Amino acid sequence: PRRRPRIGWLSFMFLSIIIYTQAFHRAPCKKIAVKYQFQFSECYAPNINQDLYLNEASFVMAHDAATGYIHSKNKNNYENSINAIANSGGYVESWEDNDDGMNYNNYYDGQDQGSTWNKVSTGLLALYGKTQVGSVYQQLNDGARALDLRPKIYNNGTIGFHHGSLINIPLTSITLGGLLEDAKQWCNDNPKELVILFHHELTHEAGYNALSSEVYTEIDDFYVADDDGVSTNDDEESSNDNGYNDDEQKSSYSYYYSGIAKLKQVYRDHDVPYYPCDMLSGITVGEAMGLADLSKLGGKGYLLAVDRHDMYASFCGKANWASDELVTCHSKNDERDETSQYQMCTDRKNTGMNKLSALQEYVLASANNDATDNAYELGPPADESYYPFNQIQGFWQVDSTSVTIGVTHAASTLLDDNRRSNVNAEMVQLAYDKKFTKINLFAMDNVALNGNAMFSVLRNGCGQSVITEDDEYFVCGKNLVMPHMNVSQRLPLFWNIILIVVYSSLFIMVSVMLIQAFGLRDHGPQDHRVECNGVLI
Repeated sequence: PRRRPRIGWLSFMFLSIIIYTQAFHRAPCKKIAVKYQFQFSECYAPNINQDLYLNEASFVMAHDAATGYIHSKNKNNYENSINAIANSGGYVESWEDNDDGMNYNNYYDGQDQGSTWNKVSTGLLALYGKTQVGSVYQQLNDGARALDLRPKIYNNGTIGFHHGSLINIPLTSITLGGLLEDAKQWCNDNPKELVILFHHELTHEAGYNALSSEVYTEIDDFYVADDDGVSTNDDEESSNDNGYNDDEQKSSYSYYYSGIAKLKQVYRDHDVPYYPCDMLSGITVGEAMGLADLSKLGGKGYLLAVDRHDMYASFCGKANWASDELVTCHSKNDERDETSQYQMCTDRKNTGMNKLSALQEYVLASANNDATDNAYELGPPADESYYPFNQIQGFWQVDSTSVTIGVTHAASTLLDDNRRSNVNAEMVQLAYDKKFTKINLFAMDNVALNGNAMFSVLRNGCGQSVITEDDEYFVCGKNLVMPHMNVSQRLPLFWNIILIVVYSSLFIMVSVMLIQAFGLRDHGPQDHRVECNGVLI
């Protein structure tokens, strides 16, 4: 094993047997940077404890997961990226699985908005609209088990995604159907893991009126559980795998907002369960996996989508987005502070430490404050039936001031801010140190960087996995070694050693030369003439 927990070797051997027979195994597991994010060797983590209530289980959430499909292309420098935005009619990117999890030299563009100015402005906004790298398959492989999705319905009926007012993800990059197929493929490859898709902020190209209408539509139980929590399949005329036939199936009609009806149709077409929030209230992880079981629909693994089924497909949990307390990466200093005009999270030796402290307070308050249902106050929900989930937003928020400073003064992007500030590693450290009363959904930007470390810490938390206190070789939490996290702005140990040797050698050489020079000076003037065959040289 790569790293041994603080228990005896014999105990650890038996524990390893338990882990590897009841465990998730991340594949591929070849790169050291990936392996060392796991607390057990070879990228193993125990399966989730199915007896936990769903709001007590801990999941890594990929914030605005669909933005990972926004493409990029390597460029030499930031200036080239801005020029490319002005000259490009489409969005360009290629993603690389480097040792640190991503390729950072990207530039961004949105959909063709018509005029050059719209292209430029959309591209600039995308610099701070792209929160993830890679497809949802890659994000799930990087530790995410919950995906934050913002669907947008277009006039032609296609459902794509957006990131608030910042950016529309081009339909040429991804649609809801394509994203579902990527998620299903990962579930097929990892059939013991539960994945939850969370909708919110549903929008329509035509605006509010296109979402406010209702339609009277037939509701079958092909993808929605009935009142007893049993899913059935209306495509089979005889008894199916669940033991039900057509005569036993329930069909009814109901009013739904037109946007929800369109979402239902896409999920039905792709054989993925889609539920209202109340279906997941007060149930265990095992019961949720029963609702998410794709084998009932001819697939493998556990995948479901959920929202309130209201006009905007609202989020099922308490978001902990308190506008008065948001922490951005870049901000202006108080005018009375003459030391620096701006505070930047990327300035890790000075103002960045203040930023990090503020973000730490924000995320800790989201979990540790007194319970409240006030959407504008931080803290877990009091009404857990209405809020089945509690979200912790462990990332830098974005506003117009932060974007302006980031682009014009820091020459940065949202992904650069995430990397250079080392914020993901800091959040993992908080979780490992048990600073949170309880973690349910921990939302992160750029899960490609240390997302698996957060997944490992959360899954190995006491009570979270199949390894429980009843097991003879129970080990959890801080009894396991802290994951080794990838900090891309630091040089590897080998190169640090090389630099130390080089600089030490230079220091010794200069010191010797100075000592010799001062020694010669102390001996006074020297006659360096030499007589050779009677001739002075």
